[in-house]
Amino acid sequence: MLDPIKVWLNNVAVSHSNSESTSNVYTRHFKAFCNFIGKTPRQILEEYKESTDRQFRRGYARLLRAFISELHQQQLSPNTINIAATTVKSFFKYNDLPLGHVPNVRKRILYHNRDITREEVNLILDASRPRERAFYTMMAQSGLRPATICSLRYRHIKEDFENGAIPCKIDIPEEIAKGKYHSYFTFIGQEGVHYLRAYLNTRPRIVDDSYLFVKQGSQNEPFTPKSVSMLFLKTLRKLHDKGLIDIKQKGERAPHDVRLYNLRKFFRKYAHQAGLEIVQFWMGHIVRVGVDEHYRPQDVEWHRKLYAEKAMPYLRMETATPIETERTIKELQQQLQQRDKELAQLRENMKKMQPLVEFVNSFDAPKNLKEILDFLKDDYIREASDEELRPLRIEFSKYISDKLDEIARRKGITRKEALGQLVEEDLRISEEGDKRFRKLEKRLRKRS
Repeated sequence: MLDPIKVWLNNVAVSHSNSESTSNVYTRHFKAFCNFIGKTPRQILEEYKESTDRQFRRGYARLLRAFISELHQQQLSPNTINIAATTVKSFFKYNDLPLGHVPNVRKRILYHNRDITREEVNLILDASRPRERAFYTMMAQSGLRPATICSLRYRHIKEDFENGAIPCKIDIPEEIAKGKYHSYFTFIGQEGVHYLRAYLNTRPRIVDDSYLFVKQGSQNEPFTPKSVSMLFLKTLRKLHDKGLIDIKQKGERAPHDVRLYNLRKFFRKYAHQAGLEIVQFWMGHIVRVGVDEHYRPQDVEWHRKLYAEKAMPYLRMETATPIETERTIKELQQQLQQRDKELAQLRENMKKMQPLVEFVNSFDAPKNLKEILDFLKDDYIREASDEELRPLRIEFSKYISDKLDEIARRKGITRKEALGQLVEEDLRISEEGDKRFRKLEKRLRKRS
């Protein structure tokens, strides 16, 4: 006797997606529904034969609504609940079973994964073994799904890989593409090729039919998406414990805001300059089904050139992207402009100092210059006795203020009277300074 679930899933595969992951998800959700109502798929089919349409339709609509309510109580995400409800409806539809009204669960993203930075990707790569490092880099630079990468064989990259072509093309045949809708291709850059070559060198023997990524210690048993996802999370937690990467989780059963699929999101974000439709093609998405799809360029070299110019520079891991390089150039230009301003100011200051330089150079002997400077130093204050040249303001000179206080205290006079005496003394000292200067001038002329 035919298995109702197997027949149903085969029909879904023919009309929609022949994805193994979809089949697993549908099987899991429908078994959960059967456990909830306490019946097997075959019992549901038999019950329809023994019931009226009205009774069956209304009865199972109530059961499905109760099942949805139970999933809400378990605090599952709206998308998960919607998939579970869609799964049950699909079983009824493909088996021609009537089902009463069941409201659609409103779709909304409850757990957002954030953007992963280039620095964080590099930290993850540095903390990973050769196999995982090559896997993560391929995912980030090609946009491929984990399940697709796990299904890749050496023949899918052999031609470009052995010829050293960069970007290196990866062929995705229809049989390993999600849904098996069509074949397509994508690329990886220099780092992706380098890490993949380093990993393959650890394998004893590689032939065309060898899987690119295999389980540890296995000759040719493929790596699984679940295993690579768990290893990615394990590495994340280690880096988080060291304070190098910040990851969050809203609840015990909720996913982290950084997970394996963030690498695919990284590709979509940084390859966007190639154009959304082309990026979607490289990622294996169906963008325009039908006639329009035939107008999309299929020439490999056209795609290779576009990837090399518009995607690869921004998907590099270890070197600066064009945006980062441009930012560095701007910073250096600003530093050069600031240096030019400082040099211009320095030139202006040197221009102002030129008379002093000429004055110093006019002396043929350092001793003569020293005598002049000593004289000017001793008589600096007394040179400017004229009130028009040097107004006496107490707040400008502590020395004068203290001197006035000393004279007034010693002679018992006012500060005003002391100021007059100080001026007279200053004039006398100035005249003596003039005499000393004339004597010094005569002495220098005799020596010259």
